[in-house]
Amino acid sequence: MYTARNLSPAVILRFAWKPQLAFLAHATLVTFLFEVAGFTFLALPFVPISLLGTAVAFYVGFKNNSSYERLWEARKLWGAIVNYSRAFTVLVLDYLQASASIDNDTIQEHRRVLVYRHIAWINALRIQLRQRRVWEHKEDPFVNIVAEQTPFVNQNLLDEIRQFLHGHEAERLYNKANTATHILRQQSEHLQRLAAQGCTDSFKQVELGRLLTELYNQQGACERIKTYPFPRQYAIFSELFVWILALVLPFGLVGEMARIDHNFVWLTIPMSVLISWIFYVMEVVGDRSENPFENSINDIPMTAICRTIEIDLREMLGEKDVPGKIYPVENILM
Repeated sequence: MYTARNLSPAVILRFAWKPQLAFLAHATLVTFLFEVAGFTFLALPFVPISLLGTAVAFYVGFKNNSSYERLWEARKLWGAIVNYSRAFTVLVLDYLQASASIDNDTIQEHRRVLVYRHIAWINALRIQLRQRRVWEHKEDPFVNIVAEQTPFVNQNLLDEIRQFLHGHEAERLYNKANTATHILRQQSEHLQRLAAQGCTDSFKQVELGRLLTELYNQQGACERIKTYPFPRQYAIFSELFVWILALVLPFGLVGEMARIDHNFVWLTIPMSVLISWIFYVMEVVGDRSENPFENSINDIPMTAICRTIEIDLREMLGEKDVPGKIYPVENILM
C-alpha cells in the first residue's frame, strides 16, 4: 500500500515514460506529415473519434469500478480478520477454564498454544495469498518498486509458522495442500479435546466454533479473489481500446487545429499526448488494482495487519516482549 498523500514524480514517470514516448512519436509523425509533407488527407472528422473516446471512457470506467470493488472487498475481509482474531482470543481466554483434570497453569498453556496457532494461521494465509499466479503482473513497475526499494520479500511459509506452532505441528501442517485450512482444523480439534475434559460447556464451545467458521469464511473469500482473476476479456480489451484511441486521436486533432489556424497545428502534439496519457493512466489504475495480493505497491498491507494482530493477541496473553509495528519504507507499507 502506498502511504504518501501523493505519488512521487519518480513513481509516475516509472510506469508512464514508455507509453508517453510512443504517444509523442506518433503524434509528431502525424503532425509532420500533415503540415510539412502536405498529407492533408490524414485529417479525419473529429466527431467519430470523440464518440470513440466516450465509449472507451465508459468501458475503462466500468473496469476501474470493478477493480476497485475487488481491492476494497479484500481490505474489508482483512479488517474482518482483525476483528474476528481479537474476538477469538478474548473467548479463548475467558471461556476456557481449569477443570478437575486440568489445573490453572495447564489451561493457561493451552490458551497460549491456541492463540499462537491463530497467529500462525494469519501468517500462513498471508503468505499463501502472495504466491504468484500466472495472470498477475510479473515485469511491472509497481511490483519492481517493492522489490528494489523495500526489504520486503514473501517469507518462507514453514519458517514463518514454525515460530508459532507447538512441537512438530509446523512440519506436519506445512505438508498439507492448504496449510491455513488445516491450522484452523487443528484449532477445532484442540477445542474439542478441551471440551471433553470439562474446560468449557457446550454453549461456549459452539460460540468458539462459530468464530472458527467465520475465519474459514474470510479465508475462502480471500482465496476467491486470489484464485479467480479479473475477467481477461474486460482487462485485455480495455487496454486495446485505449491504444486504438491514442492511435487515431492525432488524425482528428490535426484537422481541428488547422481549422482554427495553421499556426495551431503543432499544438496537436501536446494535446494528443496529454489526452492519450490521461486515458492510459485511467486504464493503468484499474489494471493495477485488480489483484490486491500480488506484491505490488497497491497490495493490501497484510504484513502490517498480521503484525498488528500479533501485537494485540500477545498483549492479551499478558506478554510484554512483543514485536514492534511495521512502518512504511519509501512510503510503501506491505
